[in-house]
Amino acid sequence: MEHMQRPREKALRDGIGTLSDAELAALILSSGNKQRTVDQIAHDLVRQSKGFSRLTDMTLEELMQIDGIREAKGLQIVAALELSKRAMKARSYMFSIESPADVAVWFEMEYGVLKQEHFVCVYLDTKGKIITHKTLFKGSLNASLVHPREIFKEAFLQNAHAILLVHNHPSNDVTPSEDDRKTTTRLLEVADTMGIQIMDHIIVGKDRYYSFKQHDALR
Repeated sequence: MEHMQRPREKALRDGIGTLSDAELAALILSSGNKQRTVDQIAHDLVRQSKGFSRLTDMTLEELMQIDGIREAKGLQIVAALELSKRAMKARSYMFSIESPADVAVWFEMEYGVLKQEHFVCVYLDTKGKIITHKTLFKGSLNASLVHPREIFKEAFLQNAHAILLVHNHPSNDVTPSEDDRKTTTRLLEVADTMGIQIMDHIIVGKDRYYSFKQHDALR
């Protein structure tokens, strides 16, 4: 309790944003064990996750390799990350999408950390609000695998006014490949004949994104 009072009281007094990484980790972990204090475990978590930069990549098994973190505490960390991801997704669904920044954090958290490429279509109504999103293709994506039929079939089923295309690069290098550019051009041509707008094509990594629209490449 003595160890926990410091971050807890600081958060209540000054706000959660004033906590250091280790203090925030200690607050989530809540307690230590007979061998190690919560402060020691928290500092190890920050170090092993490289200042939290690897935290979204770490599995429950990897977290449990840290001395003092067993299944229950590992699940607390995983649950906190999942809560953040769902909160970002729920926020994106609530407001009209006007720029990549409106959805970038959600996409990076949910898709940027995946080890396999995923091609996702976000379907929007006339006000730019999300109707639904679907993962339509997985694997090593190229221009021939991403078929317009599946994309626009779902658009008509959802009565969508516009589509936001998203896919991830597991390498964290979000520079568009030649296949990415060919796929975008092909889908733009089909969208034009279908009367459905492609709002943007966003490539995400773990902590970055590339917007075709922002780079004037949506044509």
